[in-house]
This record gives sequence, structure tokens and C-alpha cells, in this order.
Amino acid sequence: MLWYKRRMAPLRFAAGFALALGFLAAQDTQVVTLPAPPGGAPAQPSSHAVFAARTPGSSGLLLWKAKSATTTVYLAGSLHFGSQDMYPLPQELETAFQESSVLVVEVDTSTVSPTRALSLMTTAGTYPAGDSLWNHVNQQTRSQLPAFAAQRGLNADMLARLKPWAVDFLLSAQMMQAAGMRPDLGIDVHFLGEARGSKRIEALETVDSQIQALVDVPEREHAQSLEEAVADPEAANGKLRTMKAAWMAGDTAALEALVSDEFRNAPESRKRMLDERNVRMAAAVERYLKGSEPCFVVVGSAHLIGKEGVVARLAAKGFSVQRVAPAN
Repeated sequence: MLWYKRRMAPLRFAAGFALALGFLAAQDTQVVTLPAPPGGAPAQPSSHAVFAARTPGSSGLLLWKAKSATTTVYLAGSLHFGSQDMYPLPQELETAFQESSVLVVEVDTSTVSPTRALSLMTTAGTYPAGDSLWNHVNQQTRSQLPAFAAQRGLNADMLARLKPWAVDFLLSAQMMQAAGMRPDLGIDVHFLGEARGSKRIEALETVDSQIQALVDVPEREHAQSLEEAVADPEAANGKLRTMKAAWMAGDTAALEALVSDEFRNAPESRKRMLDERNVRMAAAVERYLKGSEPCFVVVGSAHLIGKEGVVARLAAKGFSVQRVAPAN
């Protein structure tokens, strides 16, 4: 199928970057308007994903239970962008959350200042005077991006000031929202709301560290991802639908295939944005397992699955890690 033929950024950010939530909040409070550059391809019709309504108990379950001699840590796979039909969540998730004293997320986005999120993105993702995006992407992207951005309510001249990863990031967030997936309906946000005032909340990462992971990837890999997204937006829409369906079905094999395809031609992207972060996340969860408090850990689903995922790394350390099966 088409969505297996290209590496598309929306999967990357929907499955594994809580930073998207903070940046979307920044967009809501900061508006930048600049004149669009001349030229560009004619706009193409937009595509909106349509999802079937969900009933309680109809979804799969991405939840693992890790045990040590002193405590239990639940590991829940998240989508940072969600939709109403993903709720109510399976009861097993809510029960595991209620049984835990501590909620652990990638980034506690509720404490991130929107202004700071935007400032960090701008500082790390903006070209200096005399340079622009147009010098780092191919001719087809230079031609098509203005219309592509305009369809998504963005100004191409503003984007031209940004590096490929920042443009890709922003466009991906807009594409996910156009597909009906909103940051306020992400799994992280859901549990952050439930935990506020009742549980201690801790974070595995910071906005700074997530941005640094993006910055550390060679620019050519970021540019290639942006070029592919602009050249074939329908492939991205198809992959988003497949990702969401796999999450709702609890289909780890399908998710692993998507992740593998996402980084097939981008080894440094996988290393910096997934594998190295998995190592740090697994080490942090190991520390919780050596403590005494039951914890509920929610991270992007891509971090939990596969041979290099957090679940496999904990099992290799000798911890008992079992997937929680749906009651039905």
C-alpha cells in the first residue's frame, strides 16, 4: 500500500514526541504573519480522515506490567494526538492508573510555558540571516510548499525562516489536526488531567532534551522527510489512519512495521529520536522498579515496542514484564 512506501513525519510526532503538545499550545498564543513568497504549485484538495465511532471495550490495549521485588510499574503506549472515538479508554488502563501513586510522562506539557516552547523551537530551528529553507530542500519542494502550507493555514514565507525539522514538525501537527487528531485528546493529556491534584507527576524528559534530539539529526535526513511529505501528503494521511487503527487494535506488529518504515532510510533519525531515548527511558523506569511506589508510565507507543523498545530492554535486565490482556 502507498503508506508503506514513504517515510512520513506525522507518525514520528504522533507516536513519540510530547513536544508537539507544547508547541501546539504555543501556536494558540503566538501568531506570526508574513507575506508569502511568489510562485508555487496550485492548491490540491485537502483530505480528512474518517474514523468509526468507538464503544467501550472495543479497542486493543497497549499496556505492560513490570514487576520487581518491591513495586509494580505499568507501561502505557500513548498517542500524543488523539480523537474522541478513542474514548472511553479500556478499563484496564484506568485501573492501572488508579492503582499507581505516581504518573510518569515524557514531558509534563501542562507545566511548559507556551512562550518558552515557541522560543526554544525558534532558537533551535531558525536559520541565521542570509540563509533560508529554500537553500536546503529540492526544487520540487520549493515550488509546492507555498500552496501546501496555505492549505494548512500556514504562511510559506514564515516557514522559509525555519530549518527542515521545524517545518516538518509544524506541518505534521497541522496535518494530524486536519485528520481529526487533536493534542488535547492525547493519552498523555488525559492522564495528566486525571492526575492533577491527586498523584505526583514526574517527567522522563524535558522540552529542551526533545528539541536537542531533533537538532542532533543530520539536516539532510530532515530535509528528505519534509520533501516526501510535501510531494505526497496522501501517503501521510494514510499512515496516520493506519497508525491510529493499529493503536486502537493494540496491534504491536503493525506499529512496529510503521516505525520500521518511518526510519528505513534515516538511520541517524532513528538513533537520535528513538533508540537513544529508549535507552534513557528504560534506565529511568528501572530506577522506579528499584523503588517502592507503584507507577504508571505513559510514553509514545513507538518507545515501548520492538527489540530495542523499553519493554524488551527491561525484560533483558531480568525484570518480569508481561503485557496486560483486555478483559474481553
